[in-house]
Amino acid sequence: MKKFGISLALVGLLGLGGQAFAEIGSIDAVPAATLLLPYFEVDMNAAEGAGTTTVFSVNNASAAPALAHVTIWSNWSQPVLDFDLFLTGYDVQTINLYNIIVNGNLPVTADMQADGGDTISPHQGAYSNNPQWDGTYPSCAGVFPFTNPIIQLGGLTERVQDGLSGQDVGGNGCMGLATAPGIATGYITIDNVTFCSTDFPSEVGYFVADGQGIANNINQLWGDYNIIDPGNASAHGDTLVHVEAQDGFVGGVTGYTFYGRYIPGQTGDDNREPLGTTWAARYLNGGAFTGGTDLVVWRDSTTNNTLEFYGCGVGPDWYPLNETEVIAFNESEDAVEICFATGGGVISPPTPGSDATCFPLETQRVKFGEGVTAVPFDFGWTYLNLNINDVGVTADADFGSNGTLAQSHVTNVHSALGLFSTGYQAIELTDGGDDVDPTINGVTGTMPTYSE
Repeated sequence: MKKFGISLALVGLLGLGGQAFAEIGSIDAVPAATLLLPYFEVDMNAAEGAGTTTVFSVNNASAAPALAHVTIWSNWSQPVLDFDLFLTGYDVQTINLYNIIVNGNLPVTADMQADGGDTISPHQGAYSNNPQWDGTYPSCAGVFPFTNPIIQLGGLTERVQDGLSGQDVGGNGCMGLATAPGIATGYITIDNVTFCSTDFPSEVGYFVADGQGIANNINQLWGDYNIIDPGNASAHGDTLVHVEAQDGFVGGVTGYTFYGRYIPGQTGDDNREPLGTTWAARYLNGGAFTGGTDLVVWRDSTTNNTLEFYGCGVGPDWYPLNETEVIAFNESEDAVEICFATGGGVISPPTPGSDATCFPLETQRVKFGEGVTAVPFDFGWTYLNLNINDVGVTADADFGSNGTLAQSHVTNVHSALGLFSTGYQAIELTDGGDDVDPTINGVTGTMPTYSE
């Protein structure tokens, strides 16, 4: 068995009215240059307001205007749709994904050159009548405002819907995996940008060192999201994942940045902090929580395989994503290893395809305690090392000394069906800046010790 120590820096933050102070490399809810909605779900077959949908907000923490670039990705990390969003000073835009995916409508915003009468993105009132809160972006000429339903033009609606629900896209193949009939799933990134564009974050030139490309390094955006399930009379939400940027930051000792896999040569030109690699998550499958616990898990395959189609149900060569280790503990410290082949694998992390995969996609919602995540306990917590072994995978970027580091994000969702549900971020134990890949050798092994 191995014993190891890991030093975690505690996060310091708070202060509005001037600037919020936070530590680069520690994911915290402060204004950021990039926001991540780690998972969304939309029932495309239901009438509006009757089925599951996801609502999120993008907020401007500054008096200066902002331009945000929204990218909707499939669960195989294929960019399906992107668009720009203009924010006046202290603005907030709330977006219902049903309105985009099913109705084809994008948020209608406009900068000062397209909205001279200040009627589309108004900033009037006793506390907001300040022209510095508005702005002009020459690159956005002819872009704003969107005329809805803009996505229905040229059959784009079918591409978006099929791409996000695992269906064949125009006879070319699939962009994601089907999870349930008529259900669109994926994740979203929102970047603070300087120019309007139709480029995806995975394209060359989107990021240039120190925020000199399309994307900039201004930590100005914040937001939250809610997944609403009328059928079960419940909803849960959380803050979006706030990813800060800093000029000159190129991933530290590991070279890992949030968009690092898309940067040629993995030079870290996006300057954005990486997410976590190991997590502690609670599960409650009984008592008041009749609906049990779901884990919402976003993962980075560390591959740049975007703008491609794959065989439906087959996917890219990294699919399914493996995990290094998942251990479930009960409240009496009994433990069992899950997400692992019967009898155990031969190496750790396991080679792709050699073990059961609990979280095989780049984003998913998994019922914990059933199927491959079945445990003999009703209450406890689980240790998740979501680093991967990507031997034999094409276009992959290796981060860390052993090349297995892979960032991720985990949210706990506990529900009592028809009554209530709650969601919150799991505890991040290590992140992509820590050059460690901690495992527990067997269920009787020694847990890592943490110190300030």
